[in-house]
Amino acid sequence: MRVLFSSTWGHGHIYPMVPLAQAFLAAGHDVLWATSADSCRHVAAAGLAVAPAGLAGDDLKEALGVLNAAVAQVAPQDRAAFMFPRMFGETFTAPMVTDLLPLARQWRPDLLIHEHGELASPVVGALLEVPSVTHSFGGAIPADFVAEAGNRTSEVWAEHGLTQPPYAGCFTTLYLDICPPSVQSVPMTHIDRVQPLRMVAATEPAPDVLPAYLHDDGRPLVYVTLGTVNNKSPVLRAAVDGLAALPVRVLVAVGPDGDPAALGSQPPNVHVERWVHQPLVLDHCAVVVSHGGSGTFLGALARGLPQLCLPQAADQFRNAAGGARTGAALVLAPPETTPETIARDVRRLLDEDSFRIGAGRVAAEIGAMASPADVVAALLDISSR
Repeated sequence: MRVLFSSTWGHGHIYPMVPLAQAFLAAGHDVLWATSADSCRHVAAAGLAVAPAGLAGDDLKEALGVLNAAVAQVAPQDRAAFMFPRMFGETFTAPMVTDLLPLARQWRPDLLIHEHGELASPVVGALLEVPSVTHSFGGAIPADFVAEAGNRTSEVWAEHGLTQPPYAGCFTTLYLDICPPSVQSVPMTHIDRVQPLRMVAATEPAPDVLPAYLHDDGRPLVYVTLGTVNNKSPVLRAAVDGLAALPVRVLVAVGPDGDPAALGSQPPNVHVERWVHQPLVLDHCAVVVSHGGSGTFLGALARGLPQLCLPQAADQFRNAAGGARTGAALVLAPPETTPETIARDVRRLLDEDSFRIGAGRVAAEIGAMASPADVVAALLDISSR
């Protein structure tokens, strides 16, 4: 079978789908991935064939600049509702259709799989009469966000002589859900067919030698990251300042475009890196402090790690609420985030067993979800109908 994956440019939208693409490849199927030229190298590094499609380079930067300037006027907790329809619907879909449609016509896939922010795949699937499957990149997107994205992409469908299905054409075949039910914060009654899919770490080469900052000296390791989009928030400095005085080792990842020097001189127990092998780090740390982005959030839960969520935008508030509800996480909203409150809550996460117990329950739930190999078998059945 030939399977065409498609995604937008962001790390958090690419990496959740990589294990499934690798599982198809391991089962002997042909896999091609279409994404922004800016992100092709990340897909290629996972051993997958990739083709450029959609906004990239200066065009992508300009589009993101306009969107970021507009959303800056919106309260943090309301930014997801503002951005999802405008970014993934209005801005990204038409350029992606322009590139994805001829690619698909030439490559002739039997199945399309798109991450939930990439909304060109349903258009292409409808035109080619090929099933298009929606793959989550975290918890479910609220139905009204997706419906509004559909309002903003309806002209794309009409230009190709199509009547747009509800919800921008998502969910017409199947929804692959990597979010465990206990932390799901969005009703899913608008989705007819849901297939749970266990989130596993993407296969990527780990360092041959354990980095020095992961060597255990008896003190617990606290991992701090704000991901790759919100990584320049002043919250990162507050977290480092608050944790540096605790009897812990602190590992900070500032992102590939971040500057470790921007955090200033740090004491010996604080180590700052641009990029780390996150699955390896999660295997060695005791507590995670993050923005609550889905990759870090679910990756930490899969290992039973308690975490402090410092949500900034997007799906982070929903993730944080789900983590708190299960007893696996503490949450500090933007107005509450200071070095003192961060240090206080990390001490609680380290000292109180209830958080590790809560995270362990979620880890067991994730472990019981269908593996990527299991889902490959289910999708083969769908594509053969």
